[in-house]
Amino acid sequence: MSDSQGYEEIVLSSDGVNVVKRFEENEFPVPAIAFEFTSNRDEDVNIALSDTVPEDIEVEDLGFHPEYGSEYWVIDDDSIVFERDLEPGETYTTVYGIRATGSDNVEKFLTEPTLESVDPPLPDDASENVVPESDGDVIKEAISGDGEIPGLEEEDEEDEDEDEDVAKLDLKDPNDSATDNGADDTATAPAVEGGVVAAMAAEIRQQNVSTEDLKLLRQAFAAVEEEGATAAKVEQIQDDVADLRAYTGALEEFLDENGTAQQILDEFEGQLESFESRLSSVQSSTDDNAEQVAAVAETVTGFEDDIAALDDDVVAVREEMDSLADEVETVSTDVDEATDKMDSVDEELSEFDATLESIQSDIEELEAAVDDGDMAQRLDDIEQSIDDLQTWQEQIKSTFGG
Repeated sequence: MSDSQGYEEIVLSSDGVNVVKRFEENEFPVPAIAFEFTSNRDEDVNIALSDTVPEDIEVEDLGFHPEYGSEYWVIDDDSIVFERDLEPGETYTTVYGIRATGSDNVEKFLTEPTLESVDPPLPDDASENVVPESDGDVIKEAISGDGEIPGLEEEDEEDEDEDEDVAKLDLKDPNDSATDNGADDTATAPAVEGGVVAAMAAEIRQQNVSTEDLKLLRQAFAAVEEEGATAAKVEQIQDDVADLRAYTGALEEFLDENGTAQQILDEFEGQLESFESRLSSVQSSTDDNAEQVAAVAETVTGFEDDIAALDDDVVAVREEMDSLADEVETVSTDVDEATDKMDSVDEELSEFDATLESIQSDIEELEAAVDDGDMAQRLDDIEQSIDDLQTWQEQIKSTFGG
C-alpha cells in the first residue's frame, strides 16, 4: 500500500509490537484506514487494538475487507476492536473502509488508537531488539570498527568498569605478530589464506583473540542469525504482495463487470430517480383514491340519512297499520252486528210475509162475504195498506242490503 498525501501516520509501540495507522485514499474503491502491525518478538503474541469511531459516524458505515482481516474485527458500541495472533517477526496489515464520508472528513478518523494488550508482555527488565533493515551492514561496520551491534549497548556499558572498551574490533593481519592475549610478543602467526573469516578462525585457533573480542564476535554472529527473522518478514511481505495482486485482479474483474464506483453511483442515482418518479405516481394515485374514498364516505353518509328517514317512515306506517287494524276490527264488529240485525229483519220479513198471506186470505174470504161496493172500498184500503207495507219492506231491504 502507498501512503496518501497530506495526512501523517500515527505510530505507537508496546511490548515489542509496532503499529502504524495511516489513511489510504486511492488503494481501494472507498477511502480506508490501514493498520500495519510488526512483531519484533521471538515468540507468538496475541495483540488487541481498539480504535474510536467519530461521534457523527455510525459503525454500520464502516466496512471491513475480507482479504485484510475482517474476521478479526469486533464492533463494540462507539469503538471497534482488532484482535489477532502474530508470529515472530510477522508484519500484518488490516484495513476498514469509510462508506459515509470522503477525504475531506478523514482527520476525524486519524485519532490515536489504543494497543490494549500484548500477550505475553515483555518482562520489565527486557529491552526490545529492533532488527535493522540490513544486518549484514551492521556486522560489517562492527567488524571494521565503525559501528555497534543493536541490543549490545547496555551490556557494553555494564562491562566498562571491569573491561577495556571493546566496542571496536581490531583485526590484525594474519601475517603480523599477535600479542593480544598476553602471549610472547615475538610469537608469529602462520599465514592464512581465505580472507577475513579464515583469518578470524586462525586467530581464534591460535588463541590470539582476547575474551572481550570473542564476546563481541559471538554477539555479532547472533545478530547475523536474526537475519532469519528478516527473511520471514520478506516472505510475509511477498505473501502480502501476492494477496494484493490477487485482490487487485479480483477488483479489476469486478470493475470490468460492474463499472467504476462513479458508474455504479450514476446507475444507482438513475434507479433512485426512477423510484422517486414511481413514488410520485403512487402518491398521486393515493391522493386520487383518498378523494374517491372521501366522496364515497359522503355518499354513505347520505344513504345513512335516507335510511334514518325511511326508518321514521316505517315506524309511521306501522303505527298507521296498527290504527287500521283497530278500525278493521271495529268494522268487523259493526258488520257482525249488522248481520245479526239483517237476520232479525229477515225473520220479521218472513213473519210479515206470513201475515200478508193471511191478510190476503182474509181478503179473499171477505170478498166472498161482502157485497161489491163495500168490498171495493175496503179492498182499496187494504191494497193501499199492502202497498205501504211493501214500500216499507223495500226500504228496509235497501237499507240493510237484503
